[in-house]
Amino acid sequence: MKNWKIVMLVVGILLLIAGFVAYIARIASCYPAATIFAQYSPDYVKAYRESCQMNAAVTTQFSLFLELFIPGILLFTAYWLMTRPRVKNRRAGQMLNMFLLLVLFDSLLVMFTGLLKYPAPGDANAPAGWVVESVAALGFLCYLGSLALWHWKRWGLLVFQGASIALAVFILLGGQSLVMAAVIIGGVLGLSLLFRSLRSKLV
Repeated sequence: MKNWKIVMLVVGILLLIAGFVAYIARIASCYPAATIFAQYSPDYVKAYRESCQMNAAVTTQFSLFLELFIPGILLFTAYWLMTRPRVKNRRAGQMLNMFLLLVLFDSLLVMFTGLLKYPAPGDANAPAGWVVESVAALGFLCYLGSLALWHWKRWGLLVFQGASIALAVFILLGGQSLVMAAVIIGGVLGLSLLFRSLRSKLV
């Protein structure tokens, strides 16, 4: 089949959309606002937690989302990694290749960390929902910027740098993992240094 790459891309996008729909449905049905959750009786809370599997592992709670999203993101990523850039730009050695792939993986890891750490109802010490959603969104922007850099797009470097710096600042201000913030800053500096002598080749 000549158009198998296009089919792979379309299937990947459909799986991503379905995964996000499953995630939103899970949040809407099992993560009520704190003011609403506080009105539930103890018996209702117990039944509620059982029906939503709140005591199970987070991968079990979000199993439908993961089953749809992971193959979707793999197909979507594979399409763009296999597609040749229109500009035949001579990627500068294996180091840049490996670093870009590492950045892609790290960006997706940050995104999944944000999505799967959605605060459980009744947990007063958990970060707000918008905080983890922002972390996930910035991680996804870093991922898109990395894919664009694979195709030598100048805007990809700008998106990656901006989203990474915002993500690191966001994590530091929120008192979250200092290690994650350090890894993000290291990724920005490393990628910027690798592309320093290659900026003229970006389109």
